[in-house]
Amino acid sequence: MNLRRWLLPVTSLVAVLAITAWEFASSRTGPGPLHPAHHELDSMFGSDCSSCHKAGAGVDPEGCIRCHEPIGAQRTARHGLHGSLSKKQFEDCAQCHSEHHGATSALIAPQAFAYAGVHDPAAYDHRHVADYHLSGAHAVLDCDQCHPAANAPMPPHGGRFLGQQQACAACHEDVHRGVFGVDCEACHGQVEKFRSAPGFLHSIFPLVDAHARVACEKCHEPGTVRATEALSKAPLPARTCAECHVDPHHMRANVPAKAILLGDTADCARCHASTKWKDARVTPAKHAEFGFPLRGGHAKAECNKCHGDASHPSKHGDSLPQLEACARCHEHPHRAAFVQAAVAVQGPADGCAKCHVDEQADFHLASTTVAQHAATAFPLVEPHAKVECSKCHGEPEKGLRKSYAERFLSRVPTDCRACHEDVHAGQFDHDARYAQCTACHQPLAFAPNAFGTTMHQKTAFPLTGAHDAVACSRCHDKVKDEVRAFHDTSHQCADCHEDVHQGEFDKSGKPATVGGRTGCARCHDTSAFSPVKTSTFDHGMWTGYRLEGAHARNDCGKCHLPNASAAATVVTAKATQRRLGKAAGKNCVDCHRDQHQGQFGQGKTIDCARCHSTEDFHKPRFDHSRDSRFALDAQHAPLACEACHKTYESPAGPVVRYKPLGVECGDCHKLANKRQGGR
Repeated sequence: MNLRRWLLPVTSLVAVLAITAWEFASSRTGPGPLHPAHHELDSMFGSDCSSCHKAGAGVDPEGCIRCHEPIGAQRTARHGLHGSLSKKQFEDCAQCHSEHHGATSALIAPQAFAYAGVHDPAAYDHRHVADYHLSGAHAVLDCDQCHPAANAPMPPHGGRFLGQQQACAACHEDVHRGVFGVDCEACHGQVEKFRSAPGFLHSIFPLVDAHARVACEKCHEPGTVRATEALSKAPLPARTCAECHVDPHHMRANVPAKAILLGDTADCARCHASTKWKDARVTPAKHAEFGFPLRGGHAKAECNKCHGDASHPSKHGDSLPQLEACARCHEHPHRAAFVQAAVAVQGPADGCAKCHVDEQADFHLASTTVAQHAATAFPLVEPHAKVECSKCHGEPEKGLRKSYAERFLSRVPTDCRACHEDVHAGQFDHDARYAQCTACHQPLAFAPNAFGTTMHQKTAFPLTGAHDAVACSRCHDKVKDEVRAFHDTSHQCADCHEDVHQGEFDKSGKPATVGGRTGCARCHDTSAFSPVKTSTFDHGMWTGYRLEGAHARNDCGKCHLPNASAAATVVTAKATQRRLGKAAGKNCVDCHRDQHQGQFGQGKTIDCARCHSTEDFHKPRFDHSRDSRFALDAQHAPLACEACHKTYESPAGPVVRYKPLGVECGDCHKLANKRQGGR
């Protein structure tokens, strides 16, 4: 075969095909290659431009919908993120989805979500999904926990976020296996723990108080007729107390009762509530219906004192006692001669001569008359006229075999020390001035005392300023063995007053003396703790934070917000004021709201001083070429800031977007068709 005869024709054909391919390739109208997601639109001889572009009209939204049918369905139904866009936004796909940049640029532009009204994609709350809103536990999930392809480099067929099922069982196991239907949220919600089922209405047996804290399985044991699955098909009547709880008031199988001993216990609700079983106590009104009103000391007595329990039998046996039969339950504390004398004066009543009645809260608070007591040689006149009997005669368990007269025969009304203990435990015995209690106390009233300011000036701590108005117990508050200390009371501020600064001004490096003053006196005096002596308070020296600009002109309370607790109240000579609280911090964001909503960092990473000064926040010193990644050239420098930095609505209010913004031309400028005169 003669190859040379075919060499020239074949070579010519290859050259023609190469030139033709080059011509087709050079006729492409797009500025660059398509994203790999649209690779099927590329062909050997160029791109199928008409799939996305309409001649003379740029990007054709109908062309996009032909491939992205779910997006078109959202638009028709006015549902979802795309369905919430305006007509102008929906028809301008290139505003959010930039193409012809190859695989290096994402199909979703940085400003896309903000343009659609979503300031922070990570905090998107599904408000465009009419039948599914994030709340409770779902609100804190990352997007890819429900949408696995949310962060995938290549979007899957059908989209990153569409096509997910919203039924609970699509993601969670149905522990009821379909017995209660598919609407799990109706009972369980999304906020509280799944097992609590706050929406379930337990109508036949209302779950209140302690019953509301019992696990379902405790009452509805699986596999029984009371199981939740069984009751959903054949409901049963509510159970009585005895069906679940053991009666602790009766002997059973030779096992002693664990609680008080009672007869008829069929109706537990007579004494018990569902709040807490052990706190049961029948009301006085209910007890009166049983034949014995509870008044005075009886109203405070523990039930087992009369009814008995596992450790001792009931005092009254099977029959209830009559109210006047005191001796049936109570021992007699008096000698027969005393009782006879009392009866002779006043007459018998209820078995105890009416000195004691059941309305009294305490048996020892006897209502002995003045005439009866006068016969003891100790007439009840001031200051003893209203003193309780036990104050002089002691508790009944102390010497029950002696009469009151025999125990206190040697005492006379004028001898204070014969009855009264020295409450100061001998602190004033060294000074003859205080040999008698009346040196500091009134004879008819122990309190208030008569120890005034004039007497206090003769002590080692004269009262000055606000100390003159302070109650004695505020300074003399130390009590040992029930005795209040007056001697050896400290004179140091910190020993009586709480350090509201929590040691901040006593740390290493802080001046221990200012103008010859130490402790709190370095800034305060006794006239009024607040305000401080501003003329001597150097904010930079004490705190390490020098006040400049607008900060120096602020009131202290602007940065040191008052503590709202009651313990933070300071009483001064002029008014009641609030302590200044600790400053939030030294960073701008500790006190000031981030106007940029996290665009320049989060928390303490934000450096406001890069652009602002403390002198005037509204006069920024921002240098676009120095402080940004986009230096302004001759074309951009004359533009107003808002030409590129648009204001968007966010959940926290309007915000000017500075970041993220693209720095490529295509990020802000639309690439027009050649026929439109674009470049």
